[in-house]
Amino acid sequence: MRNPLKIGLLMAIMAVFSVVETVPADDMHRPNPSISAAEVVAIQLDALMRNDSPDADDGIRQTWAFAHPDNRKVTGPLGRFIEMMKTPAYEPLLNHRRHTITEQNRAREWVQFKVLMEDRGGRVLAFAWVVKKVKSGEYKDCWMTSAVSAPVLAGQGS
Repeated sequence: MRNPLKIGLLMAIMAVFSVVETVPADDMHRPNPSISAAEVVAIQLDALMRNDSPDADDGIRQTWAFAHPDNRKVTGPLGRFIEMMKTPAYEPLLNHRRHTITEQNRAREWVQFKVLMEDRGGRVLAFAWVVKKVKSGEYKDCWMTSAVSAPVLAGQGS
């Protein structure tokens, strides 16, 4: 006969671990109206540059935290976003060597940046990164990423 106390304790531990996996790390940045559009892009790229630190896919989770609600409707829940980030179009962003961020266009509610990034293989890739201000809801007045283009080869780095 099984001990109900042990089974209950085991179930409680499993429940805690299943919740912990989805809770953002304490040091993760969260959308806030005081964070500028350029800072959002920098937070995301810095996190992707160290994607697996301290834990696997933490950079992707940080990037997801700043995905605009409209973007989330297209990319799906976090699990699907992680899968998308590992496709050939976006995988070069993971654990890249370096990047630069330059503002290209601005309107009242959106900013477009040009991102040049050197991937692990030394290729320099260009991305268009669009950040929009959220109009309502939980993230009202926060800058969040609404779109990132597919990469375009821009040259060879170091």
